[in-house]
Formats: sequence, structure tokens, C-alpha cells
Amino acid sequence: MNSLRLLFENCPIWVEIQNKSSDHATLVVAPSLAGSVDPVHYCLDLALTDKGGVTVREQPKHRRFPEFCMERHINPGGTFCLEYGSEDRLGDIDAANRWWSSLETFLHNQEYAAKHGEWPLAAGLSHGEAAIEQLAMEELAKPLGWTDELLGGMFRSRGWLAQKLPRATKKLDRVVNARSPCPRGCTWKHKSLRKNSCETDSCETGCRKPHKPVLRANCPNRQIIEEIVLREHRRRAIEAAIVADLREKKTQCCGTMKNCPLREDMAG
Repeated sequence: MNSLRLLFENCPIWVEIQNKSSDHATLVVAPSLAGSVDPVHYCLDLALTDKGGVTVREQPKHRRFPEFCMERHINPGGTFCLEYGSEDRLGDIDAANRWWSSLETFLHNQEYAAKHGEWPLAAGLSHGEAAIEQLAMEELAKPLGWTDELLGGMFRSRGWLAQKLPRATKKLDRVVNARSPCPRGCTWKHKSLRKNSCETDSCETGCRKPHKPVLRANCPNRQIIEEIVLREHRRRAIEAAIVADLREKKTQCCGTMKNCPLREDMAG
């Protein structure tokens, strides 16, 4: 069974298929939106790809979103990037259900982006192969409770991950100068809190002693910190290459997002 037929046979109740063939479909979807009394209707085109996956885009005559916006995960040509690998072949019912769920979330996120001028932080996803680096970073950060600070650095330009990173080798296989302070800005606390210096910002109540920075060489999470730094170097490089390619092609910014790297080109 091809991916498109699998979607047809497992579509949720908020999907109305208007026309369909073995490799194409037009449909109207109306998932419920939080805070909205009446559902919003979206007119979409689905198409089977040469690799067996499915692309989805708005019908040109019924467009609510920009035709292209990298920050809203709408590709050149109008196809949606629902998640990393969303155009891969669908192998079973669970994969089809996940695809529909990703589409629903994507549409919710579009409404949020239209209202706030930024993509929801928890749904932030880097572009192209940079997403692989991001997802690996999140796996490293999750056990330590650092996920929010990573997302904040990548998508809101705040915190240590948005700052200048520790230097790495040209091959991006090693972080150099381990005697420099840990990039998270941790400082050694006193007495009973010393072992928890990387987990708390404040020291004991009433402590007024100076706090020395934790050097990366002495950081209890050194290996994870350095792996995150290396992957962030790679993620930034991939993202920069994507933006450079779009600029070379004179791709226009839609102007709907606050922090789009192409937005500054509009003034030129």
C-alpha cells in the first residue's frame, strides 16, 4: 500500500477528501484550535513523491500562509516541513496517524506564528540537516533538564548557547582550551552546595563570598557540554549555508516573522 492510500484509509474526522487518485489528493481540513470557537478550514494538496512519501501544501487559490517562509517551515514551492523526515515513505498505520498528528500540530503552529511573529518555542526545529544536530543535542540535554535553555538559545537568542561558543578544531571534532570557564557560566558554590554548583545559580543563604567560575576541565558535565558545543557549531554552519543559498537565489522574506535571517534583506 502506498503512503497516500495509507493516509486516505486512516484520516481523522477533521479531514474531508474532495478528490483523490493514486498519487494526488485535494482536501479540506478543519482541526479544532485552542481558544477558537469555530474551526479554521485549510484547503490542501497532497502528492505522492518519487521516493514514496507524501508532500502537503496549500491550494494556491485558498492560501492562508506565505508561499515560502523558512521560519514557518514552508519550503520553496510551498510544501510544508511538518517535522524532520515528514516526506519519508509511510510504512504502517502508526506512521500514518503520526503524519496526521504532525499536520494538525503544524497548522496550530502556523496560527501561533501569524499572531506572535515567531514559531512556538517547544516546536522549534532547525532547518534541513541541522535538525539532526538539534535533536541529538536535545537527547544529551534532557536528562540534565537543559532542554529549555537549549531551545531558548537556538530560537530566542537568549542564554549561553546564543553567545559566542568555545573554540573548536577546524574539523569540529574537539573543543579546545579546557582551562576556560564552562560556557554555561557556572560558578563554584560553598560548603554543602559545592557538589551542586552546576545545578543552582545561588549559594547558601547569606553567602557573600566571591564565586570562582567552573573551568570546563573541572565541569562534572564536561563531556556533554563539549558534545553540545560541537553540535551547535555544526548546526549553525548548516543553517548559515541554507540562508546563504536562499540569498544567492534572491529568495524573498515574507515579512511575517520577527527573527527571520532573510528579513534584513528587505531593507536592501
